Amino acid sequence: MNIRLVLNLLGKLLSMFSLSFTLPIIAAFIYGESAIPFVLAAGLSLSSGLFLSKAFKTEGEFESLRHKESFAIVALIWLLMSVFGAVPYIIHHISPVDAFFESMSGFTTTGASVLTPEELPKSLLLWRSMTQWIGGMGIIVLFLAIFPNVARRSAVLFQAEYPGVTLSKIKPRIRDTALSLYKVYLTLTVLEIAVLYLLGLSLFDAVNHTFTTLSTGGYSTHSESIAYFSNPYVEGVIALFAFLGGMNFALIYFAFRGNFTLLKNSEFRAYVVFLAIASLALTILNIDKYSIFDSLRFSMFQSISIMTTTGFTTADFDTWSDSAKLILLTLMFIGGSSGSTGGGIKVVRIYLLIKYSIQQILRAAEPRTIRAVKFEGRAIKKEVLDDIAAFFILYIFIFALSSLIVSLFGYDVVTSISATAATLGNVGPGMGLAGASENYVAFPSCIKLLLSMNMWIGRLEIFTVVSLFIPSFWRERW
Repeated sequence: MNIRLVLNLLGKLLSMFSLSFTLPIIAAFIYGESAIPFVLAAGLSLSSGLFLSKAFKTEGEFESLRHKESFAIVALIWLLMSVFGAVPYIIHHISPVDAFFESMSGFTTTGASVLTPEELPKSLLLWRSMTQWIGGMGIIVLFLAIFPNVARRSAVLFQAEYPGVTLSKIKPRIRDTALSLYKVYLTLTVLEIAVLYLLGLSLFDAVNHTFTTLSTGGYSTHSESIAYFSNPYVEGVIALFAFLGGMNFALIYFAFRGNFTLLKNSEFRAYVVFLAIASLALTILNIDKYSIFDSLRFSMFQSISIMTTTGFTTADFDTWSDSAKLILLTLMFIGGSSGSTGGGIKVVRIYLLIKYSIQQILRAAEPRTIRAVKFEGRAIKKEVLDDIAAFFILYIFIFALSSLIVSLFGYDVVTSISATAATLGNVGPGMGLAGASENYVAFPSCIKLLLSMNMWIGRLEIFTVVSLFIPSFWRERW
């Protein structure tokens, strides 16, 4: 492990990250609030970044970058962002553990909260939403899009932040791919802000909810979330952009260029089918609680919001039937598409696991028959299927262990399971004491730190973070 290289690049990333405090500083001046929390956080981030980049200066940074250094850089920068991002909360007299939880929840686009939005100054609310917008597309992708001197080895950084099953390379150079993805992200951001503003939201609410919709984050400026607006048109727009946030951004890029390959894409079709089935099932299950229109309206919104891991709410689904809640819990595990801002296991992994399972059943019945698991007309390599299987096993193991630990603190099964699923899948609201009408403030500090760890692991899709805890990872040969 080249520690100097890791620390040097962490320094450069922290220096760039310090610029993210600019917008809340401007907002603080506009709204007559103190800008000191953000100036101090920016100063700490910049000074730490400059120290690391100068003290551990190296030559040929990207050319010598290997996968293990990339894993360490990506995992640690997300942790450091959450630490420095917590500074404004701490200065506003929020406990360090709660501040770290809120910051980690923001950057990982989880949306689990320990705060009451109405009690926060507007500049801090904007920072809270911005953490989700920054985390949605990823700090590494932003770094690769901005810096022109990145070499071909920067692909391993991209893959470490967006491991997925395959790398959606839409341009020959990784930097051009990152730049194209951010252009799509920015275009959709401006478009949603404009539409929400035209629908009657204040500019402040439009900006904040756009930041947390496209990133599939779910932070709101109101405790009632989207239910506060009680407007079907606003709900429809937010559901649409959350749906886009849960899609593979490469498909959106191609659609912008007139190439609608998404209509033939197996993952996209599975994504639509899962949402359609869940929406229909929930509509039927909720028909005794609401009118037909409201049942369809609330069921579709919550299906999209939960599966894309956005986590916005328009109804208290804790009052829904157990069957309805089980459907939502299942959607938490499935998550969004690969190459999206969504969390969860990801649709493509579920799709390939189903195909692989069917193949194994047929293989048991017909041992001499050779069958390949195919995706988009191409046979999937055994190594990829092994990675998917390992990911699924680790995901379920971490989920089960975390749920057990939460339950040992006296929490009921529904709360323990849903809080773990909601944080590991980067969804946000769970059920029970972590439900849509509750938040995570009542959990003890040790559980908040555990759930923060789940958010970190879930956002970077397990391998990137878990590798840090394997001793041999830090040795020169691995």
